[in-house]
Amino acid sequence: MLADCNLTRTIAGITHWALSNAGQSCGAVEIAYVDQQIADPFVRRIGDAWSRLRVGVGDFAQTDVNPLTTRRQLEIVRAHVDDALAKGATLVCGGAATGEGFFFQPTVLDHCSAEMDVVREETFGPVLAVVRVDGAADAIARTNASRYGLGASIWTEDIARAERLAERLDVGVVDINNHSMTGAIPDLPWSGVRDTGFGIANSALSLTTFCRPKAILVDENRNPEPFWMPFDPATFELGDRLADAQLLRIGRAWRIPILLSKRLARIKSFFA
Repeated sequence: MLADCNLTRTIAGITHWALSNAGQSCGAVEIAYVDQQIADPFVRRIGDAWSRLRVGVGDFAQTDVNPLTTRRQLEIVRAHVDDALAKGATLVCGGAATGEGFFFQPTVLDHCSAEMDVVREETFGPVLAVVRVDGAADAIARTNASRYGLGASIWTEDIARAERLAERLDVGVVDINNHSMTGAIPDLPWSGVRDTGFGIANSALSLTTFCRPKAILVDENRNPEPFWMPFDPATFELGDRLADAQLLRIGRAWRIPILLSKRLARIKSFFA
């Protein structure tokens, strides 16, 4: 996110797209590359907001953050958080399971770096890794160096600049001042690069992804092909003369019909 973003909307948007389904979606926000100029207020405000979200069993209107799907996924999230803290990340909020079912507290980790699992791997949980960057170019370089490349979002008030920056992001989907929206728009492609996978969902571009082509060739020629066995000197001379003709060396091209006739006669007599 850039220094000129609408911070309130940005924090609300990052929160929604990082914590929907407890972060268990391929397009979730897992890493926030935040311009150093706004990193302190961003971290303070998102940490305060996440600390007040409701986690646990309850009706839809009574809770905000869902549980993880399996005990194994809970352990992955816990391990990624522990790895980040051991390597120097700062815990802003959360950081532990609630002790009830597979719920994990919404967790913000500040001062994250590329050697941490929360940045290198897919955590797939309610965890946001904040990486402080020196402007847009730094953020783009880090994004393009990632193992994955499904989607990214740019948060800024300068739309024209964001569109230029989007061209430099090596990912399948770029949203400006939102995130993962194209996944619900049938006319827009949903795809990624690098270890994200292959193929395209949505849009007309997806048609070949979900089709397996079959090629059918019908040869109505009743004669054998001149390059079929058995071979003889005419076979190789024919190949040479055809190669000469392709290179516009046509001095001996007149022999091609004679050689073709010889080859057909030879093959027919051999298999008669």
